[in-house]
Amino acid sequence: MSQLKLEKRGHTALITISNPPANTWTRETLTQLRDAVRSLAEDKKIYALVITGEGQKFCSAGADLKLFADGDKAVAGDMARIFGEAFETLSAFRGVSIAAINGYAMGGGLEVALACDIRIAEEQAQLALPEAKVGLLPCAGGTQHLAWLVGEGWAKRMILCGERIGAAKAQQVGLVEEVVAAGLALESALLLADKVAEQSPV
Repeated sequence: MSQLKLEKRGHTALITISNPPANTWTRETLTQLRDAVRSLAEDKKIYALVITGEGQKFCSAGADLKLFADGDKAVAGDMARIFGEAFETLSAFRGVSIAAINGYAMGGGLEVALACDIRIAEEQAQLALPEAKVGLLPCAGGTQHLAWLVGEGWAKRMILCGERIGAAKAQQVGLVEEVVAAGLALESALLLADKVAEQSPV
């Protein structure tokens, strides 16, 4: 069973990360994401892309740290490359990409949202880039995208100090564009995607 679900609803594509319990990223799911976004970019009927996590607690807890547990630098380097390829492809998607953050978005789980054009978070969401705590760095654009959105100060607090922030603070500092009640992120993102469909596709 695929850990990445793809559905097309009119002019909107919906990608759901489905790798319970925490919707972690693996080499397989990152490759699937890269290939799915490339395919969607060629589909002229798709104007918007919404990405979210399955379940009610986690949008995505980031990388499966078991992949880094043995300290093999070659494995870590390969994973970093795949992360970069997947999220750079998402960032370059020709349509409008929207992240529906329905819970914890940590590490690569926040980086995938940062690669999107717009972020909608549920009020209980928690966002962080905790890679430095385990001797890693945000390797999929997080260091750049976060600073562009929130400025150097908050980017340094989150990356260098490991600070985790809630949805309200994320909206205050410009990390997310909208905060909605629990359970409504996907619905809100899909409604916004419908507005994209009303614009000229060119």
